[in-house]
Amino acid sequence: MIKKLLLALLLVPAMVWAWEPVRPVTVIVGNTPGAGNEIAFRKLAAIVQKTNPTVVFVVQNIPGADSVIANNRVLESAPDGYTINLPSHMSSYVTNDIWEKSIKKYKYDSFVDVLTMGKSPLVLVASVRSAINTPEQFVRLIRTTTAPISVAVGGGAHRTAFEYLMDRGRGNRDQVKAIKFNGPMPAVTSVASYDGTQGTEFGILPIAVAKALIDAGKVKPIGFTGTRRMPQFPAVPLLNTVAPGINVYAAWSIQLPPGADSAVVSWYQREFSAAVRSAEYKEWADGQVIFYEESELTPAGLKRQMDELRAAFIPVLSRIDLTKE
Repeated sequence: MIKKLLLALLLVPAMVWAWEPVRPVTVIVGNTPGAGNEIAFRKLAAIVQKTNPTVVFVVQNIPGADSVIANNRVLESAPDGYTINLPSHMSSYVTNDIWEKSIKKYKYDSFVDVLTMGKSPLVLVASVRSAINTPEQFVRLIRTTTAPISVAVGGGAHRTAFEYLMDRGRGNRDQVKAIKFNGPMPAVTSVASYDGTQGTEFGILPIAVAKALIDAGKVKPIGFTGTRRMPQFPAVPLLNTVAPGINVYAAWSIQLPPGADSAVVSWYQREFSAAVRSAEYKEWADGQVIFYEESELTPAGLKRQMDELRAAFIPVLSRIDLTKE
């Protein structure tokens, strides 16, 4: 009898602290439908639901101000595990402090980070009507052009890569402009629709989003950011040949509102890290040109990545003259 009582008492903490969703979870996406954070989450959620069949995720797109509107909403949400956010690393951790600092209500580390869902290199794409086919030709164009050149961007990482290319390539800032869209899908669609006057001739966005239009022959890839050659596109070179250090990736996390309980964080970290490591996700991610870093599958690892991004890119972006925006 005493042994049974002791066993029951030992089980009490687990019973008290165990947590799992028992009602629908609202998933906030700060972009228009079709962005990399949404497509990665939907795949992972489907894997998680196989072992948690009663869990329901409801995606809510709240685009605007490079995810600041969505992040502000999450900041004010209850930390009960029933609202989660899918921030883009570069936007939420870096560039919101440059271009959106007057409207953001949060600090870069205000939220409770869980893990990184995946990363995808950015790709510089051009309209199929464009005469530009290589990174070297693009840099020569932005350096010498006397006519307006437009480059579509749909997020903070994309804008960072554009600024880096302009800085290293000594681009003509009077003529070459970044055109901001509410997400990568509208940005790449603008490139696909370019007719010489309407649309944008170039764009910088995640390959995970651009791949479908590249495969369909609607836009053409010029070069990738980062240091990894993509086996899915063996003929496409790296942009670091013309802009050394352009190690900018689209990367997306799962994040909880401030004050989330450790039991809630543990559930999301455990279930989604298992999904990220699964063979099913790897096969899908390879097809989408998405990869993951084992070191970023914990809150502590993600925090280190956050700090590294800020150390690398805040100094570069802080030199931009915002009065000319």
